[in-house]
Amino acid sequence: MQRESTEFIYIGVTGTVPSSAKVAFLTAGVRPTSGDWQSALLVTSSADPLWADAVASGATGTYYVARLVGAFGGTGAILTAPADYQVWIQLTGTTEQPVRIAPVVLSIQ
Repeated sequence: MQRESTEFIYIGVTGTVPSSAKVAFLTAGVRPTSGDWQSALLVTSSADPLWADAVASGATGTYYVARLVGAFGGTGAILTAPADYQVWIQLTGTTEQPVRIAPVVLSIQ
């Protein structure tokens, strides 16, 4: 992804849809702390306006976690330093809160 771009990234997840999701973008070998987590969207059905883009992204799963990345509009995660970022996801449900590393690194050019 180009550092001047603002667009959604999608992470495919299989399983029961949680009540909320967060993501963290960190360099390899760094674990997220409470201040690193950013709210993300859950894209859970073809009725969601982001569904077609999520499917087209190549991510696979029964639902998707989406996060806007970029400075345009002031609501995206700002990753301006060219680097490879490990994407972490935190899924919060009623009794569980799994934390996973996404299978694909986000490269900012």
